[in-house]
Amino acid sequence: MKIYKKVIACILTLMMFFAQMPVNVFAANQKNNIPLDIVLVLDVSGSMSDPISKTDSTKRIDILKDSINQFIDSFAQSNSKKNDESRKYAKRVVLFLTDGQPTAFSTFDDTVANGAIKASKEIKKDAEVYAFGMFTETNPSSTGHAGSSWTDKEKFNAYMHGVSSNYPDATTYDNLGDRAKNSAYYMGVKNSNDAKTAINNVVNKLFSMTYADANYTKVTEAKKRIPSDLTLYTDETVQALEDVLKDVKYDLDITQQDTVDGYADAINKAINQLKYKSADYTEVDKAIEKANKLNKDNYKDFSKVEDAIKTVVRSKNITEQDEVDAMAKAINDAIDALVFQLKIKYGSNGGTGTMANPTVELNKEFTFPKCEYVAPNGKHFKGWQVDNTVYKVGDKRVFTKDDQNKEIKAVWEEHTFDQKLKEVNGVSTLKDKATCTTNAIYYKSCACGQVSTTETFEDKDTKLGHEYTKQIKDAKYLKSQGSNCQEHDAYWYACSRCDVSAKDDENAQDKYYESAEVGNHVSSKDWSKDSNNHWHSCTVPGCNEVSDKGNHVYDQEVESSEYLATPATCMTPARYYKSCICGAKGTEAFAATGTHLGHAYIEVKNPQFLREKATNCKEHDTYWYVCSRCGKTSKTINKYYEDKDSKGEHISSDWIIDQQPTVAKEGSKHKECTVCKEVLETEKIAKLENVKTETKKEETASKKEIKVESKKAVTTGDNTNSIVPIVLLGISLLGIYMIVMKKYVR
Repeated sequence: MKIYKKVIACILTLMMFFAQMPVNVFAANQKNNIPLDIVLVLDVSGSMSDPISKTDSTKRIDILKDSINQFIDSFAQSNSKKNDESRKYAKRVVLFLTDGQPTAFSTFDDTVANGAIKASKEIKKDAEVYAFGMFTETNPSSTGHAGSSWTDKEKFNAYMHGVSSNYPDATTYDNLGDRAKNSAYYMGVKNSNDAKTAINNVVNKLFSMTYADANYTKVTEAKKRIPSDLTLYTDETVQALEDVLKDVKYDLDITQQDTVDGYADAINKAINQLKYKSADYTEVDKAIEKANKLNKDNYKDFSKVEDAIKTVVRSKNITEQDEVDAMAKAINDAIDALVFQLKIKYGSNGGTGTMANPTVELNKEFTFPKCEYVAPNGKHFKGWQVDNTVYKVGDKRVFTKDDQNKEIKAVWEEHTFDQKLKEVNGVSTLKDKATCTTNAIYYKSCACGQVSTTETFEDKDTKLGHEYTKQIKDAKYLKSQGSNCQEHDAYWYACSRCDVSAKDDENAQDKYYESAEVGNHVSSKDWSKDSNNHWHSCTVPGCNEVSDKGNHVYDQEVESSEYLATPATCMTPARYYKSCICGAKGTEAFAATGTHLGHAYIEVKNPQFLREKATNCKEHDTYWYVCSRCGKTSKTINKYYEDKDSKGEHISSDWIIDQQPTVAKEGSKHKECTVCKEVLETEKIAKLENVKTETKKEETASKKEIKVESKKAVTTGDNTNSIVPIVLLGISLLGIYMIVMKKYVR
């Protein structure tokens, strides 16, 4: 039995060791300090209720529970320091300890064993189960049986394997399934050394655990999307992708899964932002440059070249290079299809008018046509000049490409106007017709038919002479005028052709006539009028005619005393009756704007015109002005004046002490105006009486001495060196082990 007692002693020692040792001591050198969730499954069979020794009646199960509870409390306190976020990745562990077989009474029970395996199978989905067998028949190397039937020893070891994580899919002790690779979750304990080794192995394994590696599947999938040929993309976007790839760290664990997923997102984003390089437009630019060097006017139809250039799209990328090359080909093809067109133009060389440019066929004879330009003044057409050769109308010439855009220039020569013809080519050359006093004038002409615009000749003996038969009643032809309405006017005849008056021709002094018209009435300057009408009378004796007769119209506004209705006042203008043009006075009156007189303000010192009484000695009474015509005051325009002869009253102060009185001398005081400081009143102050006084001494209070007791402050804080608990811990462990061995191992 000593071997079992030693085993129990080792387990109890290790449990108490765990209870005193914080979890982070074991995990101090860990990579990630993974949180641990540990469940202890303890055998509570009947044997665990036995006393720990003959001298100590404490039950084994109670000692085990106390030690385990201390371990749990200590482990939980240390392990709880992990935050909630990291705890979701905590490692779940079950430690199953037993010192006997699964029985219903006293022998191995298949139902109990398989029930435990089945329950453990569910646990093993989320946790690792370690099984410790503490009896002589324990054998982790045994997983089945060799004979025709199972022995209890084979069943027990198969059962311990099935409960542990060695066989994750075990359903019964005789149906364990496949064993986990490199698994060692079932450990046998036959002596104290086995117990130490088993527990140490488990402890080392638990506290050397690290987080599982993060899942890089998304990163791998994202990288598969990277195009195989990155040379098609711009350096900037490729560099951005490479930078993202460089940032990926492949040693992250499951607690950093969000970061790993972020790598995948960043890679996908960088891939999505890859931008193709622009296509190569070199050949397109060469074709366009070639087209630009051509003069489109030299060709019959240059539009197809222009259309090909217009279809160029500059936004194509490198994957669309074929389309860009097709653009260059289209331009070059259009250039190759151009048809040269020889263009020759006429030049007027100073002439006027227009001529349509000739149609000249390349390398074929051209016939020079008649000139349609109007020659410059004083010149006529001589011929057509090309280069240094002058061609006459009807001559021929062959034009080549070298003659493109050459000019067929009209050549002119000066006219010689020596022809005296009254008509040229059916057109009269008359400049001025013959008149009563002058001969006809004609323009001279050139032998070419051009008529001069300046040189003339006179046609002799073609003047017409005057014919005085025309009557024109105009002041220019008036010979004498009737002096009044009783006499007739006389007029000179005018020439029927030139309107010249016979008055100026000494040979035609009898060429005048008397008209039926008489002279004008001689109207009086003044109007004649009655109550309703007015008129002008003729002053010629024997004539009773009147003019300008009409009814009175009172529309004249004359500001004259004879029409005054009401005179002007200070505020109102004068009003006048309207009159007729003849001077008759009407009954309707009008106001003469701007004739009101305005107030004539004067100073009148009368209480009824007082504006404000002076309130002190520095102020004067103020008065409103009074109009000398209507008596109105200036209050409405807030205009007033000060009465310099008036003055307000002084405002007296209280008595002011000038000199305090003493026993030997009188004092003095005065009152003054608070406005102007003028002294208004003075007065003396009587001397003081001589009175003796005694000073009574006051007794000073005695001071009480107060004692103040000081208390020394208590110093707090723990300055203990951290090495001390470690040393004490080691000593306590050694002590615990010795006590257990002494009490329970005999």
